[in-house]
Amino acid sequence: MDPLIVGEYTPFELGLIAKFKKRQEQLDFENMLTLAWHTEALARQKKLPRLNKLLKEARKKPNQKTSSKGDAILKAMAAEKGVIL
Repeated sequence: MDPLIVGEYTPFELGLIAKFKKRQEQLDFENMLTLAWHTEALARQKKLPRLNKLLKEARKKPNQKTSSKGDAILKAMAAEKGVIL
């Protein structure tokens, strides 16, 4: 952070900026670690999958049809009360 503009922020704002920066650095590290892991995993494969297949799977939208056990419980409770979902 530029030392000339530090005085323009309150201590609370500086704390928020520091937390954000720390979290951003942690996410960047995790992304690099994930990239390294995947690079090594692909390097160990005897036959690489086609890049188009990998990209297609990565771009796939999450399935909204799957419901969890908690959703089933909430739907059952709503049905008992007469609420139609």
